[in-house]
Amino acid sequence: MNKDEHKKIALVIDGEFPENQKLVNQIKSSDIIIAIDGAANILMENEITPDVAIGDFDSIDLSHKNNISTIVNAEDQNKTDLEKTLDWCIDHNYTSLSIFGISGQSEDHFLGNFFIINEYSDTIACIIYTDYSTITPCIGETIFDSFEGETVSIVSFEQENRITSTNLQYPLDGYKLSASVRAIRNTSLGETFTIESSDKVMIFQVKDKL
Repeated sequence: MNKDEHKKIALVIDGEFPENQKLVNQIKSSDIIIAIDGAANILMENEITPDVAIGDFDSIDLSHKNNISTIVNAEDQNKTDLEKTLDWCIDHNYTSLSIFGISGQSEDHFLGNFFIINEYSDTIACIIYTDYSTITPCIGETIFDSFEGETVSIVSFEQENRITSTNLQYPLDGYKLSASVRAIRNTSLGETFTIESSDKVMIFQVKDKL
């Protein structure tokens, strides 16, 4: 068994840093904190020192670099900083991640981050946390903890994805879901619900409050 297999690893993207103190504490309590380029700045501003910073460092404050134990200068211009970071995580057997800071900044980066994470989701298991949602990429059958009345959205980046659900207000039974809005804003009926998909999906669980 890999010695890092059970470590809590937080990956922080250079986007909108969470305001929810529970999420900030979740980052702080992680065993390993990885910052993508400029995310190191906002982490340090919040008195959190990342263990690793990865990127081409066109955004990081140079005064912060001396406080970070591992600096990975990834200059491949054919990949985004997120792709380079996920490659680095795979190389170091960090394949179970909590991801923060995906939203915010420019809209093209925001959408691009989802496409990238979707591409890597068969290799890296992750949960994405924002102030508004918990987002879980998955494939096959997955059981989710929930509560009655929770808003649940199913988003596929793949075509002709077959979706079956249990314990949602609007049940899906082998529903053919393309990349569309056809399966958003459903509602959980209880403490758990199940999603079974033939291909990759992202499950959005919308928070009721901060």
